[in-house]
Amino acid sequence: VNLDLTKHLTPLGYHFAPDPSSQQVCTIGGNVGNNSGGPHCLAYGVTNAHILAIEVVLADGEIVTLGGLDAEPSGYDLRGVFIGGEGMLGITTKVAVRITPNPSSVRTLLLSFDTPRDAAATVSAVIAAGIVPAAMEVMDQGITIAVENYVNVGYPRDAGAVLLAEVDGLPDGVDIDAQRISDIGREHGATDVRQAASDEERMLLWEGRKTAFGAVAQIAPNYYLHDTVVPRSKLADTLEEVYRIADEHDLAVVNVFHAGDGNLHPLLLFNGQEPGIYDRVHAAGAKIVEASLAAGGVLS
Repeated sequence: VNLDLTKHLTPLGYHFAPDPSSQQVCTIGGNVGNNSGGPHCLAYGVTNAHILAIEVVLADGEIVTLGGLDAEPSGYDLRGVFIGGEGMLGITTKVAVRITPNPSSVRTLLLSFDTPRDAAATVSAVIAAGIVPAAMEVMDQGITIAVENYVNVGYPRDAGAVLLAEVDGLPDGVDIDAQRISDIGREHGATDVRQAASDEERMLLWEGRKTAFGAVAQIAPNYYLHDTVVPRSKLADTLEEVYRIADEHDLAVVNVFHAGDGNLHPLLLFNGQEPGIYDRVHAAGAKIVEASLAAGGVLS
């Protein structure tokens, strides 16, 4: 399991950088199959960047090793071809991962906004300022309330949206970047900026973000999740279109997303026992995909 590997490595001064929201249950083999990302892929890259070699069993039963432990293996990158193949190219039996040194300093910020548009604008402005945080995640009010009910760590229930931003590296540089993100947030309407006071508080904030999908059970028994990527400059407009589409189909929607790289996760909420509900949900889902593509985005 992904998180078990990082828990094992952390006391040794390392971790496995890919950290999907399903980190508590997803496996390294599954990460290879899906080329998984996660909040910290903004700075560290997705799974493909952290796999050195894989042993696989091909369809004819042949066992082969793709990649190697050398820094620059020669020949075609068949390792890279296999990663993300979703099991269609063979079965993974062993994985050699690249481990990442733990940063010497980490700052985790929680910024509150009146609207998701303000939070999205802040994300674009931070990247435009030349800052590449380790992670930048946005949650709208609906999902923030559900998460706070679950983790009780101090997420603001009255905020229209929150931005969870993390910077890591050398202490002086981290302090500078954290201050710059705070300033940029306030310039774009942040009503409150808070910094995690301890590693425990930081971990709780991330636990809240990573259990967001499960927390929606407090709102509705079923959800339909989409996963698209749009240019950061189109993030705010696409979000507003997602809300409009949900209203048009008489559905509730909450948004939680990897804002740093424009990765959207709209969750359409519903009760599967309601007659005809799946027709509305599927129709709204199709419109959300079309809106993302129209904005210059792609399916992820």
